[in-house]
This record gives sequence, C-alpha cells and structure tokens, in this order.
Amino acid sequence: MRVLLVAPPSDARLHSLVPLGWALRTTGHEVQIAGRAARTEAITLTGFVAVPVGAGEDGPALDAASDVAGLVAYASFWRPELIIWDTMAPAGAEAARAVGAASVRLKGPHDRRTGPDGGPGGAAECHATLDCLPPSLREPDGTDPLGVRHIPYGGSAVLPPWLNRKPRRRRVHLTAGVPDAALAGVFGAAGGVDVEMVCELAEGRIPAGTVLPAHVRLFDSVPLHTLLSSCTAVVHGGGTPDVMAALVQGLPQLTIGDPGGTGPAARIAERGAGLLVAPGEVTAAMLERLAGDPDLAKRATELREEITAMPSPREIVPELVTIAAHR
Repeated sequence: MRVLLVAPPSDARLHSLVPLGWALRTTGHEVQIAGRAARTEAITLTGFVAVPVGAGEDGPALDAASDVAGLVAYASFWRPELIIWDTMAPAGAEAARAVGAASVRLKGPHDRRTGPDGGPGGAAECHATLDCLPPSLREPDGTDPLGVRHIPYGGSAVLPPWLNRKPRRRRVHLTAGVPDAALAGVFGAAGGVDVEMVCELAEGRIPAGTVLPAHVRLFDSVPLHTLLSSCTAVVHGGGTPDVMAALVQGLPQLTIGDPGGTGPAARIAERGAGLLVAPGEVTAAMLERLAGDPDLAKRATELREEITAMPSPREIVPELVTIAAHR
C-alpha cells in the first residue's frame, strides 16, 4: 500500500508523524512525507523520501492554494491509497478527496477546536481521526477517535557523557519552551530547592544579572526522552513535545503559561498530575512539591499507564489498511 504523510511546516508536528510512518514502512508499506519545499531537509533527516509542495508561502499551516495544488498534482501522479495528514495540514484532506484515497487525520494534543463538522482540519474532512492523548485527557468534540500511543521522537541527537551517570539528587528538567519572562523567577526559586535542574537553554537566554544556582546545568540539546528517563519532574511552557514526553515517562509537570487555559496542561493539572502557573509565579515551595509530592507522582503514573495501554503505531496499521481498503 502507498501511504502519503502530510506535514505542516513544524518540526514538532513532523516528528509526531514519524513513528507512524516507520510503523507502516516496517510492515511493508511504501511511505513518503509531503511538506513545504523549505522543509525537505527536515523530512529527509527522518529517513523518509520528501515530497516538496507549495510555492514558498509562510505560515504555520499547510493550506495555501499552491500547497493544495502541488499536493493534488503529486497524489494524482503517485496514487496513494492512504493519506495521513496533520490537523495543521488540511491540504492532505483536499488531496485525498481529489484522488479518492482514504483520508486519516492525526490530531495533536492542542487541536481541540474543530468538532465533527469543523472547517479545515476538522473531522468532516476525513474517514478516521487518530488521537495520541490518553482518554481521560481528551476534550469531547463529538468524534470517536482511534487512540494511538505517542512515541517520543525528536530527530537526530548525540547522547552527552554526563547523561550516562546516575544523578546525585532529584533531577528536574527545564525545557527550552519556558517563556523568557519566567526564567529569572524559576532560577531564583530553584536556589532554595535540593534538586539538580538541567536546562535546555542557550547562554544568551539567561536574564541579565541572574546568578545561576550551583546545581543548575545548561545544555544546548539532548534527546528528550533519554533525558526524562533520569528525571523526577519537568518544567515547560506547554509545548506538545514536552507535554507528551512527560506523560509518556509518567512525570509530574509544571506548565508555565495561562492558568485560565483549557489545553492539555489545564486538564493535567485538574487530574492532579501537574501544576499550571503564570510566568512570575513560580516559587521554591512549588518546585519542591513538583519534585517531591507523592500524590502528583501517583497521578502522573496513572496517566503513563493509560498511554501504555493504548495501541502502538504498529498495532493500528491493520486498522489503517482496513480503512484504506474500504474507502
């Protein structure tokens, strides 16, 4: 079976498609990934054939007229039986409709705005929807998605030597997605907590005049899922890769963002598996609770168990084959 994956111009969203692509590829199906021409290197680095479309447009979605035209033209030539598209790449739905291919949408954890009759990117555009969130965190929208286990993937990386050693104290990861406005407060709070804080931050992001505590480590890049396996908790800005990787590892997570939001971070906090605070409100007591509260750890473990019970990308391949056969 020929399968065309369609990705918007976003590394995070491209990477969310890759485990599914490899599940299809290793079960004997031919897989290619379509995206903007400027993103072809990012696609080929995942090991897949890249199909460039579009005419150099900007913007977060793959939905411009030239995106649709290029994708339809290629699909008409290659004739895929199945097109799987990210919610932010509704050009994939248009191509599937044009060539009579089965249309499957991959819904990200923040894609909660479109119900069964929603516009571009909505469930009305497809034959099935895949959802990586554990069932208890999904926001009902009138659809009946197929759950698929999230497999963390962040592209090529090198494991640093310091990650081969067991941490001497509780390790908390501060991700690059934390807002700049929150950094000074986080470092100030961390000085009073007995943790090792490892931070994916460039030196230039450290606020002027900030004195880093001795137990804070800065680094440029590291495979997120390998780092989190040695961590006790995560502090992040609510981005999809950070939220999902923490869920998969069963770690309590502190999200610095909008406390009035309704996204996954808010539902994780409601579930008791994490905390959600505004920039500037992080305290030492909050970090201590994040790293040491057994109730937070228990709830986070329950969410990890939910994810573990979901079918892997490889396990849903037969269902995708059935969908394609009955399109």
